Amino acid sequence: MEESDNTKLRYNIDKEGLHLGPFWFVPGYSPKAIITVLYASFASLAMLTLVNFIQPYLFQEVLKIPLDQQGKLTGSLAALQEIIIILVIGLTGAASDKIGRKILFSLGFILLAAGYFIYPYADSTLKLFLFRGIVAIGAAMIPVMLSACLVDTIQEISRGKWFALSSIFNGLGVLFMGTVLGQMPRRFEELGFNAPEAAKYTFWIATAICLMTAILLHLGLKSGPPPEVKKKPQIIKNFILGLSEARRNSRIALAYASAFIARGDLVVVGTFFSLWFVQIGAQQQIPTGQAMAKAGLLFGAVIQVSALSWAFIMGIICDRLDRVTAVALAFGIASVGYLTLGSIQDPFSAGTIIILGCVITGMGEISAVISSMALVGEEAPPNYRGAVVGVFNKTGAIGIIAATTIGGLLVDTIKPNAPFTMMGIFNLIICLVAIFVRLKKEKV
Repeated sequence: MEESDNTKLRYNIDKEGLHLGPFWFVPGYSPKAIITVLYASFASLAMLTLVNFIQPYLFQEVLKIPLDQQGKLTGSLAALQEIIIILVIGLTGAASDKIGRKILFSLGFILLAAGYFIYPYADSTLKLFLFRGIVAIGAAMIPVMLSACLVDTIQEISRGKWFALSSIFNGLGVLFMGTVLGQMPRRFEELGFNAPEAAKYTFWIATAICLMTAILLHLGLKSGPPPEVKKKPQIIKNFILGLSEARRNSRIALAYASAFIARGDLVVVGTFFSLWFVQIGAQQQIPTGQAMAKAGLLFGAVIQVSALSWAFIMGIICDRLDRVTAVALAFGIASVGYLTLGSIQDPFSAGTIIILGCVITGMGEISAVISSMALVGEEAPPNYRGAVVGVFNKTGAIGIIAATTIGGLLVDTIKPNAPFTMMGIFNLIICLVAIFVRLKKEKV
């Protein structure tokens, strides 16, 4: 089939599906299931980004880890989590084609709740690694199940706008994390609690949210495997088929590569943004809680609001342009944002430039997520879509390992915002690769 023919297929509409505004949903999905998926988009990103954002508070105020060791430790903990995710994420996607999304999605939040409940009891780096492993098991299930649910639910004509809407809910979740949960340690301190207690109560609030989310997902999501799967697939075979698609279709290969960087984008900001403020604040004798509050406001009120404001526009772009072209545009924007943040010396006195950098970074990171998901959603074969989405998320996990490990070393050896410069370069590379794929005349 020629690429142009493949592009035309996305405009086919099954009018038996639910039609709400600009969205055409796959037949069999109720409004309750759709609302549940959108809530899952909100809760997933909020809960998955929390641990990295709050972690510098543990390092500085509870464990008293020296500044020149915090970057490496941050990267190592994030890398450990992603190694565990890599071991199970692809099989999780393939298994969901066999038993359905709901069970694994709910279980992921239960395991994440267990990890968050125990995490503030870490009083040594060894316990940090052990407890982070528990968090990682839950985190392995949540992103791939969210991606699979989003892909399952929507018809091709609305895919870009649907991912844009889900990304808005992602952004609202991260906004909630940055401006509410991210402020909790300072607020508990103001109420008279000491640092270990402030950390503990913050994580326990997150535990309660995770448990509530698991219940809501179990009640609201559609049961059973996706309707496109006509027979129960073999998990290992299905996962191998997901890998083989990258060799057959360069557009899927590009989607996997874009996941490698897009997931790194999200985690690098969540992992190193607050650490940047905490470290520079420590050098300037600014209290840790105050530094984190400043980081939380910029992270939530500027980066995430910019992402929310731009998300639906990017979704429309994904549905109007060839999706490879959209990937090139998205990663080009992201490269400008990250390179701008990487050029700033002092985030507390940067003024307009840090606000501009945060705005473009928010636009870029949401664009990268929407465009890469729209591309893989368009190209993934329906009968083993979960397996392709699983591989897509696994490449994202590998990208996180690379970004956080190298980024942590850069923090300790160069400067706290060096990881942003690194991600700016990586995003530019994906932009150029997407241009090459788009210009290449290929058959799929």
